[in-house]
Amino acid sequence: MEVIFVRSPYFIEVDEASQVESTIKLFIWRKGETEPATATYTLSKKAASATQTKNIYNISNYVKEFIDIINPQNINAITEEENNNWCYVKVKRYYSTTANNPSPTLLDTTTYVAANGYTNYIDEYNNSIDATFIPMNLFQQSKVYKYYESSYYPFLTFFIDYTNDTDVYEARYSSFGGVISPVEQTILDGENEEQWLLLIPISIGGVFSGAANKLEILKNNTVLATYIFSPECETKYSPIRIDYINKLGAWDFITFFKARTENWEVKNKEYQLLPDDVNYNPLRGESKAFNYEAKQSIKVNTGWVEEYYNELIKDLMVSETIILYDYETETQKPVKLKTMSTDLKTSLQDKMINYQIDFEYNYNQINNVI
Repeated sequence: MEVIFVRSPYFIEVDEASQVESTIKLFIWRKGETEPATATYTLSKKAASATQTKNIYNISNYVKEFIDIINPQNINAITEEENNNWCYVKVKRYYSTTANNPSPTLLDTTTYVAANGYTNYIDEYNNSIDATFIPMNLFQQSKVYKYYESSYYPFLTFFIDYTNDTDVYEARYSSFGGVISPVEQTILDGENEEQWLLLIPISIGGVFSGAANKLEILKNNTVLATYIFSPECETKYSPIRIDYINKLGAWDFITFFKARTENWEVKNKEYQLLPDDVNYNPLRGESKAFNYEAKQSIKVNTGWVEEYYNELIKDLMVSETIILYDYETETQKPVKLKTMSTDLKTSLQDKMINYQIDFEYNYNQINNVI
């Protein structure tokens, strides 16, 4: 099934000979819900002229309303992604050769999976992915990425269009270098025909503690993808993990291992007071501040990383949803990016690569929610 990314425009065209108007019907629902019997949205357009008949509809904004990504799950086993992180959209295209026709001709019906990702300008028009197995993270295969061991592990996301229920998908964990015997866990085996967005932890608790581990995804004993992750033991600083929605609409993560600096900023509005009496109380002062707004920000450092981390940093900086996980307090907090520009470093020029990024907690520290 084709996966489309609705942070970028996705166009549906209708251009039939002699058409004077066209209609598309969108049926949008989440996994676990029943497909709607009537159209969620119906869009219609008239042809511009007898020679310019093409009608174009951008469906992205309508579909995006049904995707509500808030926070990543804490997992230590293979888990299905929450259903509100993606959705289905069925598109029916109609055309008519007469104006105001109550029964236009149905051209075709196409069903897509929609994710809250985006495409690049260079990818051109209506870029999408049509495959039965799609890795939804930006980690480059066979490159080593760092993480911090805790009760819950970061995870990778995979889209699997399980159209053949005789296929067997497995996750195989092994120590990098093969020191420890592999451990295999079944992902899908004999399920009903469905589409799955699956979260697979990058490690399994304690088995490969202290050593780099390899995660392989297999289909019928054939390796489809291979990833390598290395646990880092940080004794001086308290690491921070940043979880964010990447360009494919899935959760990605970057661990910031080194020094962090927190900042507290207060804003208010000051007003001049009238004296309470001619014989005033001097302890009242002549002004008073109202509407306090307290913001806290945090500056974090990755520590030494490889050049291929550039792609993760670039993607983090355009993410719409960012969550900070503090390993010291084991808490999650919403943040927004304050760093709007950074040099993309290379090992040739910079030798040792460290990224320093500023985030601001995405809320007023004084609760003013009404």
